[in-house]
Amino acid sequence: MFTVPVIDSDHRTADCLARLIRAYDRAIRACEAFDAAGAHDAIAVLRSALELDSSAARSFDALYAWCEEAVDGRDFVGAAQCLRTLRDAWRRAVQPAVPSAERLAVRPPFPPFTDLPLC
Repeated sequence: MFTVPVIDSDHRTADCLARLIRAYDRAIRACEAFDAAGAHDAIAVLRSALELDSSAARSFDALYAWCEEAVDGRDFVGAAQCLRTLRDAWRRAVQPAVPSAERLAVRPPFPPFTDLPLC
């Protein structure tokens, strides 16, 4: 789905997802700075990294196209929110999965119901 060399070629990192996340960070920072040219450049990097050989890749391309249109319409907040959601999803994808039993054990216990009125 992604051709990695286009993204973040100035950093030598073996981790493809880390480079992808940095590319998202660059696009988000440009949107937060209301920098239309920078946002277009960063989104263009994300789009050029796609290999449009699957429906998933075409869906990402459509989202990036929407972000570019949002930037053109001066909706930097909307574009940043979309890019941030995508970046965070990739971040979660890289985090190791926590088995269900461990996830339940880590959850704090329910608070005591001492503050509820008696019926």
